[in-house]
Amino acid sequence: MELSQSANLPVTSPQERLSSIDLIRGFALLGIGIENLFAVHTHNATFSHYAAQYSQGMNLWLLIGLMVLIRSKFYPIFSFVFGVAAALSLPKQGRFYFFRRSLILMTLGILQVLFIWNGDVLTQYALMSLLLLLVKPLPNLILYVLAAGLLLFSFLGNGLVSVEDMTANEFTQRITGVYSSGAFWQVTHVRWREFTHGFFSWPALLFMCRIFSFLLLGFAFARGGGVKKLQENLWVQKSCLGLVVTAGTIAIWFHLAGWRGESLVSTDLETAKQLLFTLYFFALVGFYLLLPLLLSQWSFLQRALVSLGQYTLTHYLAQNMIFSLLFYHYGLGFYGKLAPWQAVVIYLVLVTAQVWLSIRWKNAGRRGPVEALLRKVAGNG
Repeated sequence: MELSQSANLPVTSPQERLSSIDLIRGFALLGIGIENLFAVHTHNATFSHYAAQYSQGMNLWLLIGLMVLIRSKFYPIFSFVFGVAAALSLPKQGRFYFFRRSLILMTLGILQVLFIWNGDVLTQYALMSLLLLLVKPLPNLILYVLAAGLLLFSFLGNGLVSVEDMTANEFTQRITGVYSSGAFWQVTHVRWREFTHGFFSWPALLFMCRIFSFLLLGFAFARGGGVKKLQENLWVQKSCLGLVVTAGTIAIWFHLAGWRGESLVSTDLETAKQLLFTLYFFALVGFYLLLPLLLSQWSFLQRALVSLGQYTLTHYLAQNMIFSLLFYHYGLGFYGKLAPWQAVVIYLVLVTAQVWLSIRWKNAGRRGPVEALLRKVAGNG
């Protein structure tokens, strides 16, 4: 989560930083954190059973908000920022430093899988960044076309996998019992088994195609001078309006045409549905990406998100560690036991503490602990 831009530019030189990138990164961390909290609290295989307990009131609306507005929408933003940061830092730091950092991120990801949580994305980001080095020489136009193709494939590919592969199986049902009552080493063993089982699966490939598409978009966008547009309020406002209209129009059509839910009978209609859904997803993620820039006129919000965005790797790992200690049996054992409103309150308290700490670190000119370690080990400390 701590990307090239924040890793390579001194915290004590704010004139060299891009506050817009830190702002977007800090906002993305908020969405990823709340999604991860529920992912650690309740396994995807049993989430529908968990949600069925809260069929009314505030808890129901919180779950609807999680599924419709948050889930899967914020990882692509981090990918986009990763690509932007790579485009800004590669000319200055070089391919060798970028390669070393990727290997270190992969190591951190594997350690997190073993000792914290199996839902890690650092390994995917590390692999995608290495792949970026291979396609880096391609023209921006080719990168945009490749990104669009990968994004479309990540949705159309759902039709190429059987229902059994996409839903909970006996293995995932069984391991939830270990998460709720197992000792540390039992949970560690299950975490690793589940990670390796899922990492080489078809859904994992589709996910990596999706995040790599946004990484390519961010890289080409920044390399083409697009970062300057993030400083232009009028461009941000027009882009947000266009993205909202696009996403809203498609959502209304899906509702009126009855295209939500199960696959359509006609193959042509199902393909059209996935094409529109790909565009809807892109528009919604794009709006989220620009939203913090639109709200940057609120000085306190800007200060909080920019500060948070400078220490994303430390905060990301800290959040997951705290979640694992809260929910797994070797910690407080709240796995699957909290109501949605209780989980949200816990997260708000945690984020408030992280924002406060980030502002203090920023004012003192300090790097985050993990950011400093990464920079030192990578050879640019």
